[in-house]
Amino acid sequence: MKIFVKTRRDNAPQTTHHIRKPPLPFWKHFLAPVSICVLLSGCVDDHGKGAMHVATSRCFSKYPLAKGTAYKRFSCIYQAHSQYGPDAMGTHSALLQQIDQASLRVGQDIDSGVLTVAEGETALHWVTRKAYYQASQHASPPRATQNSGITQITAEKET
Repeated sequence: MKIFVKTRRDNAPQTTHHIRKPPLPFWKHFLAPVSICVLLSGCVDDHGKGAMHVATSRCFSKYPLAKGTAYKRFSCIYQAHSQYGPDAMGTHSALLQQIDQASLRVGQDIDSGVLTVAEGETALHWVTRKAYYQASQHASPPRATQNSGITQITAEKET
C-alpha cells in the first residue's frame, strides 16, 4: 500500500497578478497585415496565367474534340486566351495566337465533316509543330500537302 503525504493548503484565495505589457507602437499594428498582403500579392500575381489555364481547362472538359463540338472547343480556348491577353500567355503569345487561329479552322473542318477527328488531331499536331518551328528556327519544318480537300500530313524526310 502506498502512503501519500498530505500537504497543507492555505484557505486564502489565490489571486492572479497580470503584468501589463507596454503597448505596441502604432506602426507595428499594421506591419503584419501589410507584409502579409504584400507577400500574397507577390506570390499570387501571375499575370492571369493560372486563371487562363483554369478557363482553357474548362473548355477542354466542356467541349470534347468531336464532330459538332470541335469549333466550340477551339473558340472557347481562343476567347480565354484573348480575355487574359499576352501577359498571361507569356513570351510565346504570338505563337499561341497563330495556333488558336489554325485550331479554329481545323475545328470548322471537323464539324463540317471535311476532316475526321483523327485527321483533325493530326492536323493540330502538325500546326503546333510548325508554329514552334517558326518560333525556334532549330528544326526542319513539317510539310502539309492538300489532297482532294483533306489535309494530309507528311513529315519532311531527309534523304
